[in-house]
Amino acid sequence: MTELRLATLRLEVGADGVALITLDDPARAMNVTSPELTRDLLAAFARVARDPAIVGAVLTSGKASGFVAGGDIKDFVGAHERGMPEAEAFEISHRWNVDLRRLERCGKPIAAALNGLALGGGLELALCCRYRVLADDAKAIVGCPEVTIGLLPAGGGSQRLPRLIGIEPALEMMLEGTRLPPWRALALGVVDAVVPREQVVETARRWVLSGPDPRQPWDRPGYRVQGSEIADWHARALARVMERTRGRYPAPLALLAAVRDGTPLPIENGLRVESSCFAALLPGAVARNLMRTGFVNRGLARRFVPPGAAPGAMPLPRAVGAEGDPGRYLERLWRAYVDEAWALVEEGVGVERIDAAAHAADLVTPPSMAADALGRPLPASRRATQEAPTLDVIEQRLLAATSLEAVRCLDDGLLDEPALADVGSVVGMGFPRWSGGVLSYIETVGLDAFVSRCEVFARQGGARCAPTASLRQRAQSKHLFYAASPAVPSGIPSLAAT
Repeated sequence: MTELRLATLRLEVGADGVALITLDDPARAMNVTSPELTRDLLAAFARVARDPAIVGAVLTSGKASGFVAGGDIKDFVGAHERGMPEAEAFEISHRWNVDLRRLERCGKPIAAALNGLALGGGLELALCCRYRVLADDAKAIVGCPEVTIGLLPAGGGSQRLPRLIGIEPALEMMLEGTRLPPWRALALGVVDAVVPREQVVETARRWVLSGPDPRQPWDRPGYRVQGSEIADWHARALARVMERTRGRYPAPLALLAAVRDGTPLPIENGLRVESSCFAALLPGAVARNLMRTGFVNRGLARRFVPPGAAPGAMPLPRAVGAEGDPGRYLERLWRAYVDEAWALVEEGVGVERIDAAAHAADLVTPPSMAADALGRPLPASRRATQEAPTLDVIEQRLLAATSLEAVRCLDDGLLDEPALADVGSVVGMGFPRWSGGVLSYIETVGLDAFVSRCEVFARQGGARCAPTASLRQRAQSKHLFYAASPAVPSGIPSLAAT
């Protein structure tokens, strides 16, 4: 047996000519699609391609935690703050796709022996293999959940998955961020076999030795992606996405575009389309917000969940149940939210219109429902208004009033951590996820722009809408609530295990 040892993997060639490539990064508890892993993979597959004694390869993991968990979200949160150009974001995805394509076309049959979870970039790596066998284990889940953090599968997932299982099932899987258990993955055709964990490598080895065609289906003459006519499925999918997201989340729309424009093309061209669609997402504020509040700081959420609360229950003032400073913080946010709704009613705006604006903003709880829960039901409009504010203005007022109250809570010392303020607002009162929370919303609008917006509202509605002195000072000094994030290293942007 010959052996090659690199920093994140080892390659062993058995007497039967099958190379076993075992991913095992000693610096991490789980394998991730880091630049170091990519470098070593390229070296290993170069050896497979040029060595005539090697008939094919099995790619597996030496980690008990699973195959590959994807990328580390913390690596990508800083893209927005440092003003990453779209060209740089394109190159991150494109470089990874070029590297994976070299693996995919090494000319010899490659099997992935998935001993556990393969998410995001981990599944995309497995999709480059001609054959995939998955462990029969409830923890051995597979999926491309990048949309849930404001991105899209940018390592070929948006192109290979539809080509493998068909457009509709692939889109459903990627748009929902579905994590498939083994037998569901097998039924959909994402993997080719499910066997006991201790048999995954041997099953993959036997497939390699059977002498299969090493070419992927999409590399064979006459290949055509399965699915309905592009115009039909795109229209249906777009309508569903807009109904559910109200256009607040760019990632599902970018994913639809990548599949629509990329899948009819040869795979190399499709991968470029994917990278182009991804390039507009990574530097964006929404992706930053979803990654920062939804995942990087997710551990703070438990401070705002009442004991015994059902997972995902609709936030309502009466359901908060948290004690101490978090409870008082949420109470103040709720009251500011309802106070602004009351002010709008007193200006002559109908309750249904206020609720419609909140719905359009993706606020979980309508103002009328929140007011009822606080024992302050919104009355019918008291007088007609000649110039009713637009839905956009109503939405801005509701979001600004709640965010301003969060700033006051920080000024009062009720909270001392911006991340806690953001997570609490999303988890505890249903502030829009796309915004990242009350303080991230201010940063998304822009400190100067938010202060100017509040000054306009104050001239119309009074001192409650005025920006605080501390907020004015932040705007003048350009001092964000969050410290600057580190530079984003190259690598595949995908979802680490959560």
